Amino acid sequence: MNGTDVIVVGGGAVGIASALELARRGAQVTVLESGDELGAGCSAGNAGLLCPSHALPLATRSALRQGLRWSLTPDAPFALRLRPSLLPWLARFVAACTPERERKATDLLRSLAVESLALHERLRDEIGVRTERLGTLNVYETERGFDAGRREASGAGLRSQTLTGREASELEPALVGPVAGAIFHPDELSGDPLDFVRVVGRAAGEAGAEIRTRTEVLSLHAEGGRIARVETTRGPLAAETVVLAAGAWTPRVARGLSLTIPIEGGKGYHVDYETAGGDPHIPIFLQEARVIATPLPGRLRLAGTLELAGLDLSVDPRRLAAIERAGRRRVCGVDGRRVLDVWRGLRPCPPDGLPIVGRTARYANLVLATGHAMLGFTLAPITGRLVAQVVAGEQPEHDLALLHPDRFHGLVRRRAGRRA
Repeated sequence: MNGTDVIVVGGGAVGIASALELARRGAQVTVLESGDELGAGCSAGNAGLLCPSHALPLATRSALRQGLRWSLTPDAPFALRLRPSLLPWLARFVAACTPERERKATDLLRSLAVESLALHERLRDEIGVRTERLGTLNVYETERGFDAGRREASGAGLRSQTLTGREASELEPALVGPVAGAIFHPDELSGDPLDFVRVVGRAAGEAGAEIRTRTEVLSLHAEGGRIARVETTRGPLAAETVVLAAGAWTPRVARGLSLTIPIEGGKGYHVDYETAGGDPHIPIFLQEARVIATPLPGRLRLAGTLELAGLDLSVDPRRLAAIERAGRRRVCGVDGRRVLDVWRGLRPCPPDGLPIVGRTARYANLVLATGHAMLGFTLAPITGRLVAQVVAGEQPEHDLALLHPDRFHGLVRRRAGRRA
């Protein structure tokens, strides 16, 4: 078997950021990506926002209430496909929706997101990642939504501006009114997530990492409390450490290891349009519709929805139609514009809404870096740094207890999380 220091399973934003950090530390790294190119999964087409203002866990009391209402509407921003395998995930989701869990999870995610934003800017300066500080304009069509947005912004501890509907339209003329109001976060970034993966992947290669695309991981084989080999479509591999960053496919890759990794695929969509005069110059987040309009090089992207449908990648025309309706209603000039691309991808969603990062107790050389839900692009740089610290046996700069891979089957205590 070919050997290396670290095998990273998954060439998305989180996996490739981890590979760059590890390679820069001098580790011999091999990245395995099943697609034809890096970022073939969820990282290829998300909305492109890097926004600590929305670094919230998926499991919140508000999300629970809203999700119950939306689940009864075929074209709502949230949908779930009820099936026996989803019931344990739903039970864990409900259990996680408590005030204390929500507060701790939100504080941690916001802290990680703010730090990760600084790392994104550093990567922009060091290797040419094309992110821009355009800010994020959160638009509310109803007074009730605007009131909730103001409360959220006041408690976030981030710089923001509260705007009337008229002020919002003056700041972003592409916004079609009338709207109740908006919250503008001027410090937030945006960019093309696929470009991020490609640029970081190139930098990882220059730092010494080997990138193997079209290499699917079939299984992980354990012996004596360690991952002994990684079976792939191009033969077996061995490594001192395996970093599992396979997104929504993580449970499938890890099957047979007796680990509890309750990740559900949360399907999201985007529609890319050709550019036109008068396009938004600031990303617009239509809060009630949960649709984001992001100006990207050579296109305008509308993205949204969360559909819990396992690993099903089929396209639901109702979801696409809802995204396009929201765009036509509130973004100038979308109606009748030529569509460049329709995309869907699966976000890796744990039931408590927190990423899964750290070393497992069962296997000494297995590190997980997955479960980032809608925050994979935002949190990729800080996750890469944490993974490198864990692999090196260092004390991570953040307490990883809430993110510990073993938290779903009771094998971890807070102290163990700190040692992760």
